Amino acid sequence: MRVLVLGSLVWDTLAGPVEGLEWETTRWVEAMAAGLGGNGGTTAYAFGKLSRGTKHEAALLSVRGDDAAGRWLEERLREVDVDCRFVQTLPGATAATVGVFHPDGRRQLFHHPGVNVDARFALPSGFDHLHVANPFALPFVRRHAAALLAEAKARGMGTSMDLGWDRLGEWGQVVAPCLPFTDLLLANAAEAQWVPGPYPCPAIVKQGAAGCTVDGREVPGFAVEAVDSTGAGDCFCGAYLAAVARGDSMVEAARVANAAGALSVQQAGATGGLLDWKATLDWIAQFRK
Repeated sequence: MRVLVLGSLVWDTLAGPVEGLEWETTRWVEAMAAGLGGNGGTTAYAFGKLSRGTKHEAALLSVRGDDAAGRWLEERLREVDVDCRFVQTLPGATAATVGVFHPDGRRQLFHHPGVNVDARFALPSGFDHLHVANPFALPFVRRHAAALLAEAKARGMGTSMDLGWDRLGEWGQVVAPCLPFTDLLLANAAEAQWVPGPYPCPAIVKQGAAGCTVDGREVPGFAVEAVDSTGAGDCFCGAYLAAVARGDSMVEAARVANAAGALSVQQAGATGGLLDWKATLDWIAQFRK
């Protein structure tokens, strides 16, 4: 299975835990992480991490700046065999996010879109599945997500879309035209409230520590100590797609995805806590003893 992930690629810097901001002060923190982020980049990385050594692969359709951050992000993706041929390089700065995370794992993010505002995308050929990782994160995708998904379906591809947060509040305007061409919709509980069902396709609602629901069926999560929830939902999506590619059912894949999300939140940053496929299954097994 060849999966094309369409979504943002971002340089993330996360620090914490921090209970609140105090202007004109300096705060020392227990943890800090900088590196791979963005809905598309994180999802593709998680798929690659859990698919190494198989015939399944992910490619990222995204954009980066012609700077050191963009080059580093591509190198990080290639470490897990993500195909970066369709990551555009544009003059300017790679998108960047700075965030702080609360002691309970919640986070506040500050985002600069960089070259994301200028990117235009066309679907390359040769893929079995298109995953849209947050249609709101890239201006072009916000306007053309439905057309891209329709084109993918016309080519015989499977499709999925993970909502993400819409800072502009255009939820239904963007998502409703996409749903007829979407085989699977993913969202966290807060996002799902803004785009309520019933949906014309199966839906997975991510519930954080509680796990997720797969078309209303509860799939329990894993009890871990959360440090930083940044990117956990994208790790969930990448792991879910990797598990489905291996032949898992929706419920089985959701258990693997819950594990990836739980592993992600135990460290600062999105991907530092992820494990490969065998190690993830071994990690899950300890909860069944």
